[in-house]
Amino acid sequence: MLSHIHHINFVVKDIAKAIAYFSKLLNQQPITEELLQRKVTTARYKLGETWLVLVQPTHSSGVVADILARKGEGIFLLSFATESIDATLENLELNAANKREGLDAWEICDLSPQEQFGAILQLTQYANKNSVNKYAR
Repeated sequence: MLSHIHHINFVVKDIAKAIAYFSKLLNQQPITEELLQRKVTTARYKLGETWLVLVQPTHSSGVVADILARKGEGIFLLSFATESIDATLENLELNAANKREGLDAWEICDLSPQEQFGAILQLTQYANKNSVNKYAR
């Protein structure tokens, strides 16, 4: 069962410029991380139960670099929170072939290998129940 939007990802060309803008807009500093295996640098902001994640490719190849080259900057991914990815996938009659670990040990699973309705749709399950409030303000 889906409970809320877990995170929204924006692809950006210049993460420093995006951080300056969003930090002022949201009146907070982000958590920044580099995901070597995904070839990206990220900056994320907590807004209620939802994360806003800025993503900049660090290499000219890779999924995010391809999206930036093809579509330009903007929203490219919408992830829905679920208590159980496996149960949600079973209910949707889908398999877990695209399951992997994301930021902060989130368990994630793309609903399909390509974009749906203009964005990648995804499920996110927190690593454990304590993670839900780990960054709560």
